[in-house]
Formats: sequence, C-alpha cells, structure tokens
Amino acid sequence: MRKLELSDVFKLSEMIDVMGIELDLNKMMDKTKNKEGDVQSKLGAEMALIFMKKMHKAEKLVYKFIADLTGETVQEVKKYSIKNITEFFTELTNDEGFTDFFTQA
Repeated sequence: MRKLELSDVFKLSEMIDVMGIELDLNKMMDKTKNKEGDVQSKLGAEMALIFMKKMHKAEKLVYKFIADLTGETVQEVKKYSIKNITEFFTELTNDEGFTDFFTQA
C-alpha cells in the first residue's frame, strides 16, 4: 500500500461522511490504554473494526479507495478475502498520515 496523499484525505473524508462515522479519538485512546500491548496497534485495530462495520454504506467508494491505494483494480479488490480487507484496514489505520488526519481534524 502506498502512503496517503492529499487526494486520499478527501476520499477518506467523503467515505467517513457517507458511512456516518463519528470518531472520538480521546475516548478511543482511553479505552485502548487500559488494555495490554501497543496502544497504536490497538487503536488501529479498533478503528479498522469501526470502518469494517460501516463500509457497506459506501461500498463503491471503499472499492475505489482501496484500489487507488493498493494499485489493484476495483475487480481485484472485490475479490478480497476477509483476511485481505482486515489487513488493509489495519495497515491503513497504522499509517502515520491516517493518524495525522484524525488528530488534526
């Protein structure tokens, strides 16, 4: 997966809006700090789960977003296994640019 660029931030913002996701990072950080292990990884996993629960609301946008970041076609992305999509969102949420997007917003 390539690094996030400005154009990706606009796409991500649109997807979040369509999905109706409201993220309270402070609350999520507090929740993950109480668990053992790496806080950023746990936060990334929590955010990935939220995205996966809501992605049906922005299906076409999600396919295109993943295809743009991975360099694959939309048709290839549509064939992703659960493991592939979980790995993608985990990698995405652990990306420094993704974290910056939510901490600066």
